[in-house]
Parts: sequence; C-alpha cells; structure tokens
Amino acid sequence: MSNQSQTQERRTEIALFRYTLILPLLREPSPRARQQMRRNIAAVLYDIPHSNRRQVSVTSLRRWEARYRAGGFEVLKPQARSDRGQPRAVSTQTLDRAEALKREQPFRSARSIARILAMDTTNPLPEAKLAPRTLRRHLARRGATTPQLLSQQRPTAFRRFERSAFGDLWQGDALHGPSLPDPAQPDQLRQVFLFAFLDDHTRLAPHAQFYWNEQLPRLEDCFKRAILRYGAPLAVYADRGKVYTSKQFDTICASLGIQRILASPYAPQGKGKVERFFRFVRSDFLPELSRSTLTSLAQLNESLLAWLEVVYHRKLHSETGQAPLERYRQDPAPATRPVEPTTLRQAFLHRDQRQVTKTATLSFQGNRYRVPDYLRGRSIELRYDPFDLAHLELWLNDTFLQMAQPDHLVNPTHPDLKPDPLPAPPSAQTGLDYLALLRTEHQRLIEAQLEGIHFSQLADPAQPDPPTSPTSAQDPAQEAADDRPQ
Repeated sequence: MSNQSQTQERRTEIALFRYTLILPLLREPSPRARQQMRRNIAAVLYDIPHSNRRQVSVTSLRRWEARYRAGGFEVLKPQARSDRGQPRAVSTQTLDRAEALKREQPFRSARSIARILAMDTTNPLPEAKLAPRTLRRHLARRGATTPQLLSQQRPTAFRRFERSAFGDLWQGDALHGPSLPDPAQPDQLRQVFLFAFLDDHTRLAPHAQFYWNEQLPRLEDCFKRAILRYGAPLAVYADRGKVYTSKQFDTICASLGIQRILASPYAPQGKGKVERFFRFVRSDFLPELSRSTLTSLAQLNESLLAWLEVVYHRKLHSETGQAPLERYRQDPAPATRPVEPTTLRQAFLHRDQRQVTKTATLSFQGNRYRVPDYLRGRSIELRYDPFDLAHLELWLNDTFLQMAQPDHLVNPTHPDLKPDPLPAPPSAQTGLDYLALLRTEHQRLIEAQLEGIHFSQLADPAQPDPPTSPTSAQDPAQEAADDRPQ
C-alpha cells in the first residue's frame, strides 16, 4: 500500500469516528437537548483513531456537526495543511541565512548559528526567538548537517602519507576481541578488547595487548609498555574515542613531549594503517583461537606476543616491500627518545585537586588522608595511580611535598575502575598433597644416593684387575693425575 493510500485510509477512519459521535446530534431537533448531548458525549473516554487523546471537547463536536451539515461526510476528514513541509516557526529567509553560515563552516553548531544571527544588528531576525533544536531539524532537511556537508566536501581520492622514521608517528586504536571464560564465573564467557599501537613508517607494533575492558587505564598500560620498550614517539595519531580525547591521555602526551593528533571527524581513512593491521589480526590470528586450548587472558596475550614476533613482524608488507622488523632495523635514525623511569611514572599518574580541611585532612574517593598542618585550608594537587589509592602524592605549585598518610582507607582502588575478574577463592583446605610430598622426598633420596657413588671406583667384573706396577705404586702424583677427568 502506498503512502498516499495509507493517508487516505487514516483520514477516512477519523471521519467515521467523528460521524459516529455527531450522529445523535444530527437527529435531535432541540438546540438545548443537543447542548446537553454534547456534554454527555464529551464526558466519555474513547479510543480515538491515530491519536493519543482519549476525549473530545464540546467545541470540537459543535464544529464537526456544523461542517457535516454544510458539506457532508467528506468535510469531516482532516484537511492537509496548506503549508505542510514549509517552516512555520522559522521564516524561509532566516533558514537561508542559517544554511549559508553552516555551509561556510560545517563545524558550526546550531546553537552557534542561532547566536550569530541574533547578534547581527544589521539584519535583525523576524523571529522573537530561534530555538537551536528547531534550526537543527530544518538544516537536516536541507542536507546541511555536519556529516552531510563533510561527505560532500570530502574528495574521492586520498593522498597516501608515510612518516620518514620509526617513532615519527604511532597510530593507536582498539579492537573488540574474542570471548574467554570469565575467571569469576567459569561457566560464562566474557569479551576482551585489544589495544594496539602501530608505527607509521615501519608498520611495526611497539605493543599490543588484550584487556578485560576498554577503560582509560588499559590504554595507558599499553602505551606505557610500548614506551618502555622502544622509547617515546614524536606524535600519536588516534580517533576521537573517549579514552583518546581524555584530559589524562592529553596530559601524558604533554608531559612526555608527544604531540597528540586526533583524526578528523567522519574521516576514518586516516587510520588506514592500524585498521589494516587489525584486519590481519582478524584473518590470521583470531581464527586460530577456535582450534586452540587457551582459556585465560594471560595465555591469549602470550600467544599474541609470539604471533607478533614470529609472524607479523617478519612478514613482507605489500606496501613497504619490507618486513616491519627488517625496516625497523634498517632505520638509521629512529625518532623515539628514551624516557627516565621516574619521568615516565610521573607522566602516567592521574591528577586531581582537593581542599584540605581545618583538621589537616582531605577526602578522596571515599578515603580520608592526613596531611601536614601547614596545608590546612589550601587547595593542593593529588597525583596517584588509580590502582593504588593507598599511595597519594601531594603537590603544590608543581612541587612534590610528601606522601599523604591514609587515615581511613575504604577504596584501595579508584571506584570508577572495572577490576579484572578474579577466580573464586578455593575452598578451605591445607593445600598439601601428601602423594606429591612423597614423590619429592623419593626423588631427594635418589639424588643423595647418587652423590655418594664414585663411578671411577666401579670395576667391570669381567675384566681382571690391572697389574700394579712399582712405578705407579710409588708415584702418588702420577696416580692423582690419572684420576683427573679426561
């Protein structure tokens, strides 16, 4: 059924409902009786076709009755608006100006456009108020949203780019991985996630690792391991995901002198290299899991590391014409820089501000800490590892003061963290295996007996004893030399 047919059917259903209500009014000659009948009809609840309302008003009944007397059944049908599809709350002229502003700068929001138009005193708006939501809806109808405009402006061909040295640029991204048995609930499966960094020049993966969730600390762990092994890169390129645009990741990069580059919105082509790496992970590594016996995250990561070193890093890359490891080794001047362990640790600490109370204490994530008296009433910076809130560093004006003293530790880790699932504790047992202890003791006894046997003293019973020459019997030095191992 076409849309037009559906619309006609809906209009007919509504007209029939209206006709049913006013039919008693059409048959009643007395005006006073008709007025009372209208009140009675209006007091009843109805299932009104194609409407959420349950009642009709006396005014509507009177209007429908008058329409029917004047034009018959057809005029009871809802009439289409003459301005349907045309803006009513906003004039066409205003929408034309808004669209021009949007096309001039596609990243302008509807709120900004409304503000710009309201501030233009040379050409005042005819509308008393311009709602951003209404403006956004009309711009979408005109094909002038940010994604629509960017898709129109984006060229069909993309220029290939490649940095000139290892460490000039690392691309980072995450991949939804396979499911493993949940350590806390072994009868259930739980999905893991892969964080990875890929060097733009060599295509070598400085580090890649699976984690139980996609939270920021997992990205930090992967990034830190990559830096520990290869040094800090000059720049990192990532999408606009929550963890990559976080203030914490920005602070890490700034502390280590790493430029953070975010991909352009709606343009995933810039991450083509790391996406190609993930495609190879999906096609070459992940399918083998179905034929493997691994059941833990540690085994999965050990297998991934082995696959990287044995397969991926040694495989000829069709774009570069070299294996990633070979290209890395031939790079005469890598751009990565070594980072001191203390500097690296400080860069990855999370930071927060807290006010010290008059009693020289502060509260943080449900915990209470004691601080020096001279800090009472001051706002200080806290630096911490979210996995270890027992050790809280106190900083003032970028100067380390001392460690805070835990006074009441309720949450040893940050409450926002999703901890890794842990296996259920074993039932209360001694943990001693008597048979295993017997085997160990038996092995010890055998080794002790072997230590007391000198194989040089063993003689073959089938061979006669060699004659003792007078010289050998009288020359102890020669006898000792003969006993030396040959």
